[in-house]
Amino acid sequence: MRNLFVLVALLFSTIQVQAQKLNFKSVDDLYQFMDYNNSPKQLVSAHRGGPYPGYPENCIPTFNHLTKNVYAPVIELDVEMSKDSVLFLMHDNELGRTTTGNGSVRNYTWKELQDIRLKDDEGTLTKYKFDTFDKVLKWTKKGKAILTVDVKRGVPFEKIVAAIHKAQVEKYAAVITYNWEDAKLVHKLAPELMISVTIMDDKGWEAAKASGIPFDRMIAFTGVKLADKSLFDKLHKEGIYCISATFHTSDKETEVVKRQAEYKAAWDLGADIIATDLPIEANQAIK
Repeated sequence: MRNLFVLVALLFSTIQVQAQKLNFKSVDDLYQFMDYNNSPKQLVSAHRGGPYPGYPENCIPTFNHLTKNVYAPVIELDVEMSKDSVLFLMHDNELGRTTTGNGSVRNYTWKELQDIRLKDDEGTLTKYKFDTFDKVLKWTKKGKAILTVDVKRGVPFEKIVAAIHKAQVEKYAAVITYNWEDAKLVHKLAPELMISVTIMDDKGWEAAKASGIPFDRMIAFTGVKLADKSLFDKLHKEGIYCISATFHTSDKETEVVKRQAEYKAAWDLGADIIATDLPIEANQAIK
């Protein structure tokens, strides 16, 4: 079924997206790009990096495949940590679903992880191996995409922030947080970084205002179903971009025209960024 989605997306596309760069000069350019009142946009965020057949999740070759097909993508990726504290791209705590390995990720040193190969979402073995977080930060330094970094439980935010600073990619990266304690910690560690914060209702909005984090540092994750338009309006008034996830809803729709209509409806309601498992198909809805 997923192969069918890919074929349909390619049939809809008449011109492949040319390699493009965002060319941000400083983190201020990122603030401007993500300011709703400056320039509203319809953007696609590739959940776990945008895996497709032959391209595993959380993998630089997959990111390259995506940037050839989606203009100005936002790439959501997951960062885990090896037994010897090397940061690398991985979503699951266990190796079995997406790799040739078995057992807990953190039982392996980075050297041991080099013997493991990645599988795509259909379980097909690929030639690809794990990428370090440092390597992907160097990749995004070329301006190919904006990264939103999902930090797996137990991975210190201090290490994530230090890696972003070392690579000097503050202008292309945002850190995902799921509670206000973590959001305030990241802001304390790096006041210049943009942060994805959870704001799904008025209670979340009140917490955002009380957090002390400047609005121009926030991207609001509004949930896995469409929030009320009034919430989008409140966030937009302060210039905050809103992310709405479709991987549990519209992405499951098998009828292409209906799925594209649902993506458009989400954008029309107030979602600025759709977080999706089908970024190429969602991008077609923009066209």
